[in-house]
Amino acid sequence: MALRRGLGIAMALLLCALLSACSTGKALRVETPSPRPTSTPAPVKEQAPSHEDYAVWETPFGPAEIRSLLLNTDLSGLRADGADPMEIHEYLSTCARCVISLPSHEAGGERFQVYSVSTTGDSYSFASFVVRNDSGTPRIVLAVGGSDIYLSSGDDGSLVAQEAIYEPQDAVCCPSGWSVRLFRFQDGRFIEGDRFKSPVDYADSGGEDQ
Repeated sequence: MALRRGLGIAMALLLCALLSACSTGKALRVETPSPRPTSTPAPVKEQAPSHEDYAVWETPFGPAEIRSLLLNTDLSGLRADGADPMEIHEYLSTCARCVISLPSHEAGGERFQVYSVSTTGDSYSFASFVVRNDSGTPRIVLAVGGSDIYLSSGDDGSLVAQEAIYEPQDAVCCPSGWSVRLFRFQDGRFIEGDRFKSPVDYADSGGEDQ
């Protein structure tokens, strides 16, 4: 759903802004999550991307090229529990419009394209990829999978992977929280760093999406 996706991206940007004050510029390491606030700020209403936005995001490699790349790539190194590379390949083999472009990411003076594999009905993303322009050839440099997962740019060159957390009683529209992982581009690759979870308080967010 567009609203759920907008809420997810807005939350990731807000969370990343909070973390930027603690950034050291050094390589990040995975640490035990520290306690986080139990409420989430109200979502920010964002303007829908324009055709010009998509034209930029899909340059130089468009969705058809990325789909072909994914179908011919071993995704066994996907960074997520429960993400089945065979299912991703099977889904892509029958769906030509399920590779969606997202805002590009810039790090180390280099621009990376970001794509997700999403269902056509409700834009539910179960895998996201970062693509590098390697002398005119697309190359996957980061792949993450999970429940409604998206990649977005954070502060200081960081990349945020945000995944919805669903409890058994949760409706599809309304996850109980979000799992966030941070990546930083260093020495030619994305290195995973801090991770934490943040619950959603729908009362504080005005009860939207319920």
